[in-house]
Amino acid sequence: MKHQIVIKRHRPWLKPTLLGGGAAILALLAWGLYSYTRAHTVTAYAQTQSEVEKLRSERRQLSQQLRDAQGQIAKLKDSVVYAQRSGEIDAQACDLVQATLPKLQKEVADLHEQLAFYRGIVSPDQARAGVRVYNLKLTRAAVQGSYNYELVLIQSARHDQRVAGRIEVTLEGMQGSRRRTVRLSDIADDAGKNLLFSFTYFEEIDGRLSLPEGFKPQRVNVKLSTD
Repeated sequence: MKHQIVIKRHRPWLKPTLLGGGAAILALLAWGLYSYTRAHTVTAYAQTQSEVEKLRSERRQLSQQLRDAQGQIAKLKDSVVYAQRSGEIDAQACDLVQATLPKLQKEVADLHEQLAFYRGIVSPDQARAGVRVYNLKLTRAAVQGSYNYELVLIQSARHDQRVAGRIEVTLEGMQGSRRRTVRLSDIADDAGKNLLFSFTYFEEIDGRLSLPEGFKPQRVNVKLSTD
């Protein structure tokens, strides 16, 4: 059996030195890690705070824009309702005017006719005309071939005296290819067999007549004979 002899240096300071150096290195590493983490954490926190404030600002702006848009929508709705209501009112007014216009036009025509009638009575130009026919109307009756007639006679108000006489009415027309003249007294009802007048300013005479079959009137002649 062989024996080995080991010779070691006696360095009692080495172990504490190594331990101290390792501790210092660990402390430096910890401090560096702390500083690095703290720096990056503060920066990230500041960035996050800035982003939060930016988002809050954008939210406030969007909220204000939303309120403005809602206000504009409400105004537009009011405008649409007003326009629809105005359109309905205009349509109703238009319908009313269209419904009333024919009646008003007829009233105007009647008033013009009445005015012309009274002018014919009081006009100085007609003072010497004596009794005359103001108007003669023929309108279809409900019975086939029958007509209602209305004859208006006037004289100037300047005469201021009653006038009387007889009326003769004839109708000229065609019956087939032949021209024919028909007397009203031959085709009128009983009231028109013997037409007489007696008035001071005007008189209206009306009745009904029945045209001969196939007769087409083209002209009406009225003759007044005073007593």
